[in-house]
Amino acid sequence: MSTSQLRRWASPRRILLATDLTDLGFMLPVAKQQALAYKAELRIVHVLPNPNASLIDPVLMVNCDPARTRKSAETKLEKAVAETQAAGIRSSSHLVAGDTVTEIIKLSGEWKADRLIAGSHGKAKFHLHILGSIAESLFHHMDIPVLSAGPKVVPGETSVRRHMRIVFAASLDHDSRRMAEFALSVAEVHGADITLLHVLPNVVSAHPTTGPVRANVNRMLEDLAAVRRVGKSRPVCEVVYGQPTESILAYAKQHAADMMILGASAHYAFDARFIPGTAYRVLCESPCPVLVLKQESAWHSVPRHSTQDRNAHVETVTTD
Repeated sequence: MSTSQLRRWASPRRILLATDLTDLGFMLPVAKQQALAYKAELRIVHVLPNPNASLIDPVLMVNCDPARTRKSAETKLEKAVAETQAAGIRSSSHLVAGDTVTEIIKLSGEWKADRLIAGSHGKAKFHLHILGSIAESLFHHMDIPVLSAGPKVVPGETSVRRHMRIVFAASLDHDSRRMAEFALSVAEVHGADITLLHVLPNVVSAHPTTGPVRANVNRMLEDLAAVRRVGKSRPVCEVVYGQPTESILAYAKQHAADMMILGASAHYAFDARFIPGTAYRVLCESPCPVLVLKQESAWHSVPRHSTQDRNAHVETVTTD
C-alpha cells in the first residue's frame, strides 16, 4: 500500500454516498458529517431498477411509472445536494439505471472515490434484506473503504467527536499487518483512541494451554500495534473469549465505540476464520458506524507478511 493511497483511504477527499432514497433522512447526515470532517467532495448516487432486467422484484413493477419514478428520484437528489451545499460541502448527484452493485462500483472507479458510504436505517429495507445483499456485495467487491450504518446507530451520535474511540477487530491472518496499518492511520487522522481486538472462540479458560495461547495472541497484537505510530496515545490490545460476532459487538457497546473497523475478503463477505457469514448481523446490531476494507485491496503487489506463519502457532482450546 503506497503512502498516498493510505492517506486517501484514511482521510478521503472524494466520498460517494449510495442511497436508495428512503434512507436519506439518516444517511445524508452521516455523509455530511464525513464530508465536513475531511473537507471532502461528496457525490450522491441512486441506481434506478432496470425495467428490462429479468431478475427484478415483481412488487416494484406494480403500477410502476418509469418516468414518474425518475422524476421523483431527481427531485430528491436535487434536494439532498442543495442541503449539503448549504452546509458548505462541494456536492453533486448521479442517477443511473441498472444493477445496483455494478453501477456503484463503476461510478466509484470513474469518479476516483476514496470512500463509499452505504447502508440503511429504514425498517422496510432491512425487511427485504436489501442491505444484507447489496452491502455485503459492496464489502467484498469494492477496492476502497466502505462505511455503513445500521438501524442501531443513533443519528445524533454519528458525528466524529474530538476524541474518538475506534475498535479494530483483528483476524490475525496473513492480511492483518496491512489492515492494522489502515486502521491505525484512520485513528491517527482523528487523533482517536484505538483498540486492537481479537476473539478466541471456543476456549476453556481453565485449560493449561489457554495461558500460552493468549500470551502469543497478545504478542501478535502488540506487533500490529507497532506498525504505525498513532500520535501520543498508545493503542490498546485486547483478547476476549467467545463467539466472534457477539464478542465484538459487546466490546464495542461496552466501550462506547464511535467506529468499528473490519476487514472483508474478496471471496466471502467476511473472512470465514473471523466472523463467518455474519456481515449482515454485525451491521444490523452495531451501535456505531462500521468501516470495512476489502483485505485484498490493501496490498496490490505487496508480499504477504510472516504473520501467517506465526498464526500457525495460535491454537484454539475447545471443549471437545
